[in-house]
Amino acid sequence: MLPANLINALQVLSRSDKPLIKVDTPNPSLTIEPGQQIQGTVQSQLSPGLFKVIVAGQSMQMRLPGNVRSGDVLDLQVIANSPRLTFSVITSDAPISTHEEIGAMARLLADLAQQPIENPVARQLGKTAIWQTPLTAPDSKQLATALRDALGNSGLFYESHQAQWVRGERSTAQLLVEPQNKLADKSAAQPGASLAGRTSEPSPSAFSTAQNSPVADAQSLPVSKELLPLVQQQLHALETHQLTWIGQVWPGQDMQWKIQGQPEHQSSQQDARQWSTEVELALPRLGEVHVRLVFSASGLALTMHAADSATVALFNRSMERLQAALADVDIPLTAVAVAKT
Repeated sequence: MLPANLINALQVLSRSDKPLIKVDTPNPSLTIEPGQQIQGTVQSQLSPGLFKVIVAGQSMQMRLPGNVRSGDVLDLQVIANSPRLTFSVITSDAPISTHEEIGAMARLLADLAQQPIENPVARQLGKTAIWQTPLTAPDSKQLATALRDALGNSGLFYESHQAQWVRGERSTAQLLVEPQNKLADKSAAQPGASLAGRTSEPSPSAFSTAQNSPVADAQSLPVSKELLPLVQQQLHALETHQLTWIGQVWPGQDMQWKIQGQPEHQSSQQDARQWSTEVELALPRLGEVHVRLVFSASGLALTMHAADSATVALFNRSMERLQAALADVDIPLTAVAVAKT
């Protein structure tokens, strides 16, 4: 699930269509909780966009629209008190609505964010295997590139790819292979459009209609109905920092590939962050194999499990060769564990 503060913010925005207000210098003696309603009076403008506001008898500085004036009274609702005190305007005697209104998309995201999902799963598009020549041993570099592309084209990173497209770093053809353009309405889907290629304003009850009616009008949704699970996976991938890819690495050979990154806020230094990846395979000769790799600035830690004792012995005999191969590309092997499942 996404953090409660984010869900509360989306829900409040969906009801009020008001922008969020973040406090620059809150008073530590003021104790207020998310959901609480409170009144604020604008005292003066300190600089463009920055105002002195009295809330519950305490003075604080808030970022407000430029049309706010001294003496304006704001009815506020607390959205979050950590890491930064944030309000939403319920009503006011000043025209505070701005072009930042979120509307139906906020309602959709709030609903999707509250639906549980254990782990975002990206499934292979189509039936084409990553390595299409099963009788030839895969070239490791080519296979790695193909796996990277398969994950990258899963649709989970579509918005960042749109930004690259705008900057000229990604081609239109590259965007068109992602699910957002394959599943969305072909007449509306364009690389520079919204997530599902739609630009029309949806009806307020779009999401509830799509959930409860088997014949919901696709035009009432801010995204294509087929893409709702993918949008939910994007939200949860942002929260959990992990995802799973499932597909065929070569014809007839399925693989489950899990990737997990350490959130930035859990590490004081960028270089200290860890990334882990896990691969599960059921191979014709080696049997069931599970491999976990943990990457950090210090090197690579490797854990291998196999159901077959002979496979475990083979892994142990091959470990020196693996360590030498990693050393050739300047990756130190910091820890190794090989065991029978």
